[in-house]
Amino acid sequence: MGFIKKLGNFIISRKFILNFLMFGLVWFLIIWGATSYFDSYTRHGEEIEVPNLLGNNVKDISTLIGDREIEYEILDSIYNPNLVEGTVIYQNPMPTDSSGLSVKSNRVVKVRVSKRSRLVNVPIVVSKSHRFAEAILMTKGLRTRVNFVPSNEDQGSVISQKYKGKSIESNQQVPINSVIELTVGKRTQGEMVSIPNLNGLTINEAEKRFPSSSSLRLYAVFNNCETKSDSLQARVTRQTPVASDSSQIPEGSTITIFLSPGANGE
Repeated sequence: MGFIKKLGNFIISRKFILNFLMFGLVWFLIIWGATSYFDSYTRHGEEIEVPNLLGNNVKDISTLIGDREIEYEILDSIYNPNLVEGTVIYQNPMPTDSSGLSVKSNRVVKVRVSKRSRLVNVPIVVSKSHRFAEAILMTKGLRTRVNFVPSNEDQGSVISQKYKGKSIESNQQVPINSVIELTVGKRTQGEMVSIPNLNGLTINEAEKRFPSSSSLRLYAVFNNCETKSDSLQARVTRQTPVASDSSQIPEGSTITIFLSPGANGE
């Protein structure tokens, strides 16, 4: 009983009460300070909507973000010839209107944009056969313009290859879909004929350029044509050899055309 009485007297003593209040005050300040710090550090309760940047041009991103306290970063550019240069094709985080998520201030929205050109290595096709050289260049996404010159030693072989009038060097890169100029040797006998421009034509329109009396042959390649109607409505998007004012090929040569539905040609 004496211990309990002493304990009771100590608890109600002024010294104990003051120490208890000081202890409680210190804990209150610690908890309040920590909560305030973490709320400030994590921006608790702050919500900023992420605008939809997809399908818009990179030049318009600043306008779309407006006065929101967020930034953007372009990760890289991806080749896509079907989109306008600089079109946003990816963003992270995703737009709030589709994801339902918001972000804190100073968040960086990362985007990827499209580009309509990319560089490809030009294979060296000198001394290769004409057709083989064209096939190799075509697999790289390149087109050809062929100029034939009389030659008894290099009949049907590539004598030189150029890009914009300059000889191509090893490991040289050019934009995809560029025209590579091939000089091919031909027999000294035989007539040379001009290459017709078939870009933008349907298969029926192109065939009318090749009557039975024509010395040239036509070979058509249809892309993404699932029905006969698709094939009839498809238009030439490119041809090889390509046509120009001075391009000529020997009689009996074949012109290959590539047709796609909904295309207008080039």
